[in-house]
Amino acid sequence: MVSRSTVRLVFVAGLAALAAACATAKSTPGEDPRTGTNASIVTWADGKEAIAISCNEPGSCQTRAVAMCSRTNGDYTALKMENMPSRGDLTVVRGAASVVIRCGR
Repeated sequence: MVSRSTVRLVFVAGLAALAAACATAKSTPGEDPRTGTNASIVTWADGKEAIAISCNEPGSCQTRAVAMCSRTNGDYTALKMENMPSRGDLTVVRGAASVVIRCGR
């Protein structure tokens, strides 16, 4: 017979796994409804590839940037930032935020 503590442990582990899966941002280009971002590969002024990310929520651009740069342990350099959101601001007034990054340092 299975004890209560074993059932509780399995339940808690399942909830933790579910929370981690839901919080993970998409690491490939395209729209990510979990973070409210859209990422695409662009050619920057120096002719090298970069990643353009648009976002609406505070912190979601950074979350997506870290996920997109998972091969470099989340290290990235911001090449351009516009209308970065902060808590309490109005997206309607501020406009859409965007950042262009390059993975690595």
